[in-house]
Amino acid sequence: MNIRQARKTDATNVAPLVYAAIHDIAYTLTGTKEKEQVLDRLAMWIGRPANRLSYENIWVAESEETIAGIIIAYAGADAAKLDEPIRQWLVEAGETGELDVETEGDVFYIDSVAVDSQFGGRGIGTTLIRHVIAHARTLNIPVVTLNVDQTNPAATRLYERLGFYKQKEIKISGGRFDYMVLDL
Repeated sequence: MNIRQARKTDATNVAPLVYAAIHDIAYTLTGTKEKEQVLDRLAMWIGRPANRLSYENIWVAESEETIAGIIIAYAGADAAKLDEPIRQWLVEAGETGELDVETEGDVFYIDSVAVDSQFGGRGIGTTLIRHVIAHARTLNIPVVTLNVDQTNPAATRLYERLGFYKQKEIKISGGRFDYMVLDL
């Protein structure tokens, strides 16, 4: 397995994994309820620089030249700036442009993690998370954070095994999430 920075050309292959990771949040970020449009708009944002879903913030795990998993992560201090292009686009499309604050401050935020189901159980998600933790250390960012859907206890257990702990509860796109922290 190889982990590399995503490229613009990965957008259509990465979009379904992002959708699988963020579910209802994808509808909020794309301003549509139609799955095909959601995937097209996710791919659009993935292919563009300087936004939260950009290829610039994505690492992919490749197995046999296939994208087996993805992780999106960025500095919490950049979160509002990375959301601004999406917010503006939503307003221009007639939506409210309101996006929930998922993180902020001097943290490295794991926005999304997904592994293609055909590659499940191979430790790819764990490897991607560890990769991002190591990246945060190279940036001298003292904390890694993420949000886990409260309806996903398996993910919570994985994050706890990796050293994350629940700091608080937040709401994102109407869902309840645990904001989890890993002190480096």
